[in-house]
Amino acid sequence: MIKKHLHILVYGCLFFMGLSLQYCAKSKENKNVDIHISFSESGKINNPFIGHGVQWSAYPHADAPDAEWGFLMTDEKWNELYKRVDFVNPHIIRVMDVSTWRYYKGLDKKGEPILDFNTEEIKSLYKLLDYCQSRNIKVLFGEWGAPGLWNLDETIPEIERADDVRWTNMIVKYLEHLIVKKGYTCIKYYNLVNEPNGYWASTDGDWEQWKVGYIQLDQAIKKAGLNKYVSLSGPDAVTQWDHPKHPKKAHDWVYSTVKDLDTITGLYDFHIYADQDLIRTGKFIPYLKPFTSEINKTNKPLVLGELGMKYSGALKEENTNRGKADKFAGPDDSSMFVYDYFYGVDMADAAIQSMLAGVGGAIAWDLDDAMHTVGDLGEKSQLKKWGMWNILAEEFGNLEADKIPRPWAYSWTLLCNLFPPESNVYQPDFSVVNDSVRAVATLKEKDVTVALVNQSNTVKTIGLSTKMFSNNTPLYVYEYSENNRPVNSDGFPVVTKRVNSKANNLTVEVKNNSVVFISTILIK
Repeated sequence: MIKKHLHILVYGCLFFMGLSLQYCAKSKENKNVDIHISFSESGKINNPFIGHGVQWSAYPHADAPDAEWGFLMTDEKWNELYKRVDFVNPHIIRVMDVSTWRYYKGLDKKGEPILDFNTEEIKSLYKLLDYCQSRNIKVLFGEWGAPGLWNLDETIPEIERADDVRWTNMIVKYLEHLIVKKGYTCIKYYNLVNEPNGYWASTDGDWEQWKVGYIQLDQAIKKAGLNKYVSLSGPDAVTQWDHPKHPKKAHDWVYSTVKDLDTITGLYDFHIYADQDLIRTGKFIPYLKPFTSEINKTNKPLVLGELGMKYSGALKEENTNRGKADKFAGPDDSSMFVYDYFYGVDMADAAIQSMLAGVGGAIAWDLDDAMHTVGDLGEKSQLKKWGMWNILAEEFGNLEADKIPRPWAYSWTLLCNLFPPESNVYQPDFSVVNDSVRAVATLKEKDVTVALVNQSNTVKTIGLSTKMFSNNTPLYVYEYSENNRPVNSDGFPVVTKRVNSKANNLTVEVKNNSVVFISTILIK
């Protein structure tokens, strides 16, 4: 159990592999320490913690013989993905689908949907769900929008609205097939319409349409008896963008879901694409607090349904230029800095700040470049490059940087592995007010992890807590710094150093623009 006061003081240093860590036997001030950090029981954040995860879609452009790119997702590719995702170890996976990709074959002469649950595309989806089921990973499942959103011929009648009972009934039949018939009880939550407050959504920002559809779907799920398996997740809005034609602001989609729809909501989620200023100065915490203060009153979990970085200013311009220079990237919807070391620091910092603000997990957008193209039209020159890799790299330039895990896969793997679900999360007290260093601790039974982020341009010597660590407990240090992030033969993190806890106090030297984890958990 965590002690009442977990305080750290420091003196000299033991150096290894570029990282310094030192244990103290006496309570003596060390003037060389830049920041002292203490944790206390009062710092416990009382919200359900699900853990961090990833967005993973079933490769709609390469999932069948007649797909835009052909049937490229072979068993060999899936097995390689299984191996990689095992290393990442996500605790929640968002799987968004489209009915026309899998099972919907249009309307009959009476205007009723034609459904086919025996397609090659559905069999490809099974590959993804098989993985989640076998690893006991929670799935946030859903469809990007109403079927008509992908109908490019407006003369053909289609299901266009979230409140169309035909779509509601389709969804329920699909869930019955996947959960009851096929046994994918890993599907725990359902997401009706991606970012419904956006003009790009099938709802086009229409709150009332989405709300009616949401309530209607909940009623249909309960009528079918599926509510023992799955509940709704919402609002899935992107909170940084207000629709110019609708009076409801993006933030109010979240607040109204809490106020009007809490009784039928099992999981809260919304999306954030942050710029460097919001993250690197610690402003993400106060940005999130108004949302978490309301949602956490419900005792329901909250996740960031999509989390990614969209840079501003000169970095935005550079990102666009890089996208234009890459013949496979869609420059308007790619984060070309996934190739860069600093993206891994920013994503880790964003996830840690979300934990400190009371968010129960972050779902990284996204796992793999090969999943989506701009508009999902399958144009090979319009990949949405946001991934940890491209599993179909041979089809897209055959670059080594696309074949192997990219830098940010390293820090995200550490976040997933070292912060287990149902952990208690603790926020720190700092001896020095600053906007560049963050720290968070988690405790689950005997597993303890402390993470430190240093976004400054100078090395920081940090006095760190911990009576949370039992005496003589093996501690594993993991470092994500530009010149020190050791990997195994598959390109995933391994422990930087093992040390034994000899006292309650220690110091850590955290390099500029880096992340350090100290944990009782050994990643194997």
